[in-house]
Amino acid sequence: MSKKDKEPKAETKTNEGSRQNQRQRAVNNPSDVANLILMQVDAVNSKKDDLTIAIKGLTDLTKQLTRAYAEHTMTIQKLAERVKILESENN
Repeated sequence: MSKKDKEPKAETKTNEGSRQNQRQRAVNNPSDVANLILMQVDAVNSKKDDLTIAIKGLTDLTKQLTRAYAEHTMTIQKLAERVKILESENN
């Protein structure tokens, strides 16, 4: 490989490093630190609320499906018993 092939890789690493530095910001003021922490806590709480709502929805749906399954199972059992009775009457 020539030196030219190696140079763009070095530039890429430098660009990545500067991008990381741009993403991170230095916070010197304690109130800024507190505000950032509170913002993160609010974001986490918001996600927790979203997940709680989703879980409650899934729980309700599961209960409905369980009830429907139980009703269908009972109906099938009753029909099976009725079929047996009708078959025994015909014999």
